[in-house]
Amino acid sequence: MALFKRADLKDKGFSDDQIEYIMTESGRSLSANYILQSDVQTRIDEAVKAAQPAPVDVKTSPEYTEIVRERDMLRAIGGEDFQTVKPKFREQVFNMLESGEGAKPVSEQLTGIREKYDEYFIQQEQPSNPKPQFGSPDKGTMPKGNESAVDALSKAWGFGSK
Repeated sequence: MALFKRADLKDKGFSDDQIEYIMTESGRSLSANYILQSDVQTRIDEAVKAAQPAPVDVKTSPEYTEIVRERDMLRAIGGEDFQTVKPKFREQVFNMLESGEGAKPVSEQLTGIREKYDEYFIQQEQPSNPKPQFGSPDKGTMPKGNESAVDALSKAWGFGSK
């Protein structure tokens, strides 16, 4: 794009040699700093690619692995295997478990941990009487029909004449 038009310069009173010199110098000045638009877009694309960071795999970040471990811990300590562990020791017992490939099942690992740290687990008591018992044990018998009601009740309650 020329800065001047030849007709405008002629109207201002410049000679043909002066006009030719001005046009040559303005063309030289423009061409020194002139870049094609297609070249500019290529340079912009290259600069954007260079400025973009490498894509990050979120699943390999330490923050993600920490969150996954915490999620797994919460699922495990809320499950059936940890019902025998005292609530205040569940997280500590979970940290003792081995994880990864080739690790034993959780129930087997808990059995091994229970042998070393029995105080972390709820004691399982075996009932001495397998039948359920409600209230105090029975003593005495029901009143019999041949006794008077007062004597039967006195005898059942343990007071009065014997």
